Amino acid sequence: MAGVRAVSVAFCGVLGAVSIALAATPDSYLINVGDELEMDILDDNDPPQRFTVGRDGAVQLPFIGTFEVAAIPVGEARVLIERSYVEREIFVNPSIELSIASFRPISVLGDVRRPGNFDYQPFMTTEQAVGLAGGPAISANNEEARILERRDLEGRLNGLEFDLALAAAQYARVQAQMAGKDAAEWNDVPPDLRADINRELFDEHKAKEDQVITLASQDVTTRRKLLTDAADEARTRIKLLEEREAVQKQVQEVTLRELDRVKEMAERGLVPKSSINENELRAKQVESQLLQLKEQRSAARVQLADLASQLSQFDSDREKNLLNDSQVYWSEINKLRSARVSLEDRMHLLEQWMNAARGLDTEMLLEYQVRRREDGRIKDVVVKPYDELLPGDLLVVVVRSPETLEAGQ
Repeated sequence: MAGVRAVSVAFCGVLGAVSIALAATPDSYLINVGDELEMDILDDNDPPQRFTVGRDGAVQLPFIGTFEVAAIPVGEARVLIERSYVEREIFVNPSIELSIASFRPISVLGDVRRPGNFDYQPFMTTEQAVGLAGGPAISANNEEARILERRDLEGRLNGLEFDLALAAAQYARVQAQMAGKDAAEWNDVPPDLRADINRELFDEHKAKEDQVITLASQDVTTRRKLLTDAADEARTRIKLLEEREAVQKQVQEVTLRELDRVKEMAERGLVPKSSINENELRAKQVESQLLQLKEQRSAARVQLADLASQLSQFDSDREKNLLNDSQVYWSEINKLRSARVSLEDRMHLLEQWMNAARGLDTEMLLEYQVRRREDGRIKDVVVKPYDELLPGDLLVVVVRSPETLEAGQ
């Protein structure tokens, strides 16, 4: 096919091409829903104003109100607005400047290097939009670019293999910790996962993860010992207080018997009645001391219960954290496995190209499909590299396999 270009040439300088788009909006540009218009009434001293085209295709203009502009060229809309101001006797002969301040962004998805949303510029082509997204995910016609792409994919695959072995070792370490083992084992890795893990890399990571187990175990032992020792001290204190209570009760009994004896002797006139007051005071002091001991014992029991709760909470939190870590590492493993499958597919496709795609036309290797809203409906349109896009378009890029092309031919 005539006019074939290498992708590296086709997309070269796209950013520069877009950046030099006309600053002023062409009069032929059809206004779209979501565009932001800038209108400047040159007959007054007010600064330019901006209006966003709503879903109904209209804007709210000063002194006029609702004014439909969607699907109307900018130049025609300017004339209609000027005419409306004259017909409503708001201005005699107004001079109005109308342009597009900002367009709805376009989206580029599919087999591109940096999918996402990008600012639209007038006359933007499919090729330019793909260039903004970094170009096709895999170079189509440039053999040197494909070689560099393969090296990049190989490096990324090696990195994924390293990360996957690390995540597997971390997962195995958590399983070992939950089982109370001193070291992670290869058997801690699920059987269906082992085929995807490099055993040598796993063993390298395992050595470091075993150090984590040792340090974590020491930390757990130390913290549990502190709580356990504090609980033992609380139990010892409770026991001593109980013994003191027993002694104090005996003292109380003796004091009460002595009080009864003094009262009896005072009634017989053998001792002054003031002796009764002295013994009653002594009995109250003994009772007060006994109550203090009971309060101290009660406080010690509360402390013991709190320490037991802390110890139980510590063990529970540790188990929850390990379960959470296990889920996190498993999720990471699945993400890495999916990423590796994706890269392996790209590598396989690239190898197909390197064996069969020499001389094939770029336009045959790349398919472009635009999804846009027209008349309130979503419409899919197949486009070519030099077809112009509209604001708000969703461009999907698909790279075809050489096998598909050969089958078609």
